[in-house]
Amino acid sequence: MDDSRSIRTLLKIYLMARNFEFLEAESAEEGLKVAESGPVDLILTDFHMDGMNGADFAAQIRASMNPKLSKVPILMMTGDPNVAEVRALGQKAGISAFVRKPVSCAQLMTLVDTILPLPRK
Repeated sequence: MDDSRSIRTLLKIYLMARNFEFLEAESAEEGLKVAESGPVDLILTDFHMDGMNGADFAAQIRASMNPKLSKVPILMMTGDPNVAEVRALGQKAGISAFVRKPVSCAQLMTLVDTILPLPRK
């Protein structure tokens, strides 16, 4: 989830090209509702969003009473210049992987491949 529609659209194109289904949310609060409404295999989140940031969002996912949701891999992205601090906050919150924006399709797919098995057709 990312509060930027253009970033979400780009991520959707990248992931749907690999036969992943894509659910999107404009905020962390909306993302929590989407994640809790059904099974998800991977969560992508931005660090900077209105309201709750990506690290706080990840911490809430990790604290979920749903054992499957609490273990879902979380990939956090950021364009923040203070990468070390953002990465530390994310790791403390339980993110699985971290990437700096702008992210290339190849970089994103390499990360997704390390986190998830290839989707079955």
